[in-house]
Amino acid sequence: MEQTGLHQEFTPLPSPGWLRPFRFGWLLLALLVTAVVLPGLAAYHAYLVAFYTDSFQDIGLDPGRYADYVVVLDTVVILAHLLLAGLIVRRRPHEGMALLTAVTLTANCAVIPIAGFVRTLNNEPLFQAASYLVLYLGLVTSVWMLYLFPNGRFVPHWTRITAIIWALLILPPLTLPGSFLDMSRWPWPVQAGLLLFWCGMGVWAQLDRYEHVADPVQKQQMKWAALGLLVAAAAPFTYTFLLFISPAVDVPHVPNLFQQRLGTELFTALVTVRFVGLTAVRLLSLLFPLFFAIAILRYRLWDIDLLINRTLVYSLLSAFIIGAYVLLVGLAGVIFPLQNNFLLTIAATGLIAVLFQPLRARLQARVNLWIYGKPEDPMTALVKLGAQLEATAVPAQTLPTLLETIAQSLPSPYTAIAMPTMTQIITSVGQPTAVPPHPFPLFHQATTIGWLLVTPATAEGRFSPDQEQLLQNMARQVGTAVHIRKLTTDLQQANEQLRQTEQAERQRLRRDLHDGLGPSLAGLTLKLDAARNYAAANPIAADQLLQEYKSQTGEIIRDIRRIVHDLRPSALDQLGLLSALQEFVAQHSNGRTELSLTASAEIPALPAATEVAAYRIATEAISNSLRHAQASHCTVQLVLDGHLTLHIRDDGAGLLATYQPGVGLASMRERADELGGTFNIVSDVGGTVVTAVLPLPSLYD
Repeated sequence: MEQTGLHQEFTPLPSPGWLRPFRFGWLLLALLVTAVVLPGLAAYHAYLVAFYTDSFQDIGLDPGRYADYVVVLDTVVILAHLLLAGLIVRRRPHEGMALLTAVTLTANCAVIPIAGFVRTLNNEPLFQAASYLVLYLGLVTSVWMLYLFPNGRFVPHWTRITAIIWALLILPPLTLPGSFLDMSRWPWPVQAGLLLFWCGMGVWAQLDRYEHVADPVQKQQMKWAALGLLVAAAAPFTYTFLLFISPAVDVPHVPNLFQQRLGTELFTALVTVRFVGLTAVRLLSLLFPLFFAIAILRYRLWDIDLLINRTLVYSLLSAFIIGAYVLLVGLAGVIFPLQNNFLLTIAATGLIAVLFQPLRARLQARVNLWIYGKPEDPMTALVKLGAQLEATAVPAQTLPTLLETIAQSLPSPYTAIAMPTMTQIITSVGQPTAVPPHPFPLFHQATTIGWLLVTPATAEGRFSPDQEQLLQNMARQVGTAVHIRKLTTDLQQANEQLRQTEQAERQRLRRDLHDGLGPSLAGLTLKLDAARNYAAANPIAADQLLQEYKSQTGEIIRDIRRIVHDLRPSALDQLGLLSALQEFVAQHSNGRTELSLTASAEIPALPAATEVAAYRIATEAISNSLRHAQASHCTVQLVLDGHLTLHIRDDGAGLLATYQPGVGLASMRERADELGGTFNIVSDVGGTVVTAVLPLPSLYD
């Protein structure tokens, strides 16, 4: 199912035949990137050694080993981009959006090596042209991903124009280098502003798509992609901070406050921290292609909401800690230039440690509010739930509407109603997450009729005490709705069964009249014609025919009486239920089985359907006992106590273990079910007990 769903969501705009050139183009791009990266890494290594030689020698470190380490990290990142891009193309070769993602990952993996390459090999125009082509494709596809992801369609439609303008705007550096159209020669604030504007338009398009167009599957894919973009945006800021504390004191306009204020010993420790941080940044950049690959191939594998929640909280927390540390240590160094810098650093670290937990809690609450929304006031939520119960006109929509109201009030990503055994979900809203839902029992008259399952929206997977109380109050109203839904379903099933029974009775009557009475009456007509013909010439033959006519007429009358009796026994109209059963018992008593009938009270005239059902059940049970039970005694007891209860007991052999219920038992059970009653049969070696309980209107209590 998952593969089918993915194929539907990534249905490409062009046909698979048109995609063959694009797949070949991606392969050429991968080869071009490889050709650029190999000399680019070597040039980047040389650039790092030259750039950091003086600074590292001041503190006794080898710049060559540092350059080796950085190049190895970058190589790992590049290979990860290329391998994941190749995996996407291999797994989704016929999907346009997958190919665009692969091109984006392939082109963007070479940014850092190309930067070092351009700095050092300015006299190689061929390699520079190749580098600019890769950078151009990376910039174009990165912005286009914002406009097209996840289904390859521009949403809104006018974003197609902005995407084309962006592709044309950054083309002159490749085709007309050095001209006034070359963006690379414009002031950097203008370049940054244009990039931010077009990326901002893409982010707005993604938000608009998520809010108004995307279905749940596409929303899940967009969340994975958003997390990848968040990581990609966080990495440069972290890298900039690391440059700030690096030993590159000769970087223009970046004063190294740490070396100037903290001394060489502590500064050497910070260089070590920079190595660790640089490693973290490179590993962080691996998440960008990984998350996009998951968005394409395995977007249902993990719960993305919890991951986004944690990432936002700890990213903001890290940014605050870094900013606060830099600010406190820098200000302390300026205010107390002659004091012990190590003690000042320890004091700043302690202050940040004290603030860590309260700040984390406040950030967690704020991020929960951003992601999941603000929970409603309990009274407002209950009033809204009651209003939904009153306003929903279609019974089938009552439970889904209530679940949507509960999900919006808390909020909650997944709510459901389960059967009492929790083995089957009746209805649900939202998608299950990695956080297990909390069960709340649904009661009706102290009986558990189901469970309300609600998943917390918070990353901790818990509800507050106020939310627990609110859900318990909501569960009471939902329990009433579930009971009403069950009654409605039972009524619909009873009506359907009644219609089927009515249709079966109609068919039986039609068959009896057509196959029995019809031919008999037709035969009588022929015999009357024959008797009339014989009347004058052969009176004896005519008399014989009239005798046959009389006999056949008697059979027809008996058939009519049988049909009428099947509709409603005439004894019920003539004698009433109790007397009719007494007559039946008297007529069927024999020497082998003693029949008896008792009643707890005088049985008044009951509803016609109840009388017919009681009579049929009792007579069928008596007949079964007489035919099969080999009993000595069979008693029939009628009890009138708000219901009409029938007990038919015998002391016979009971039912065999291999006995299969026949038409008689099925008919008795159906008659009880049609009236909303119950039917039960218990049998063992001591005999058989048949019990039927038929409901009555309140006036018979």
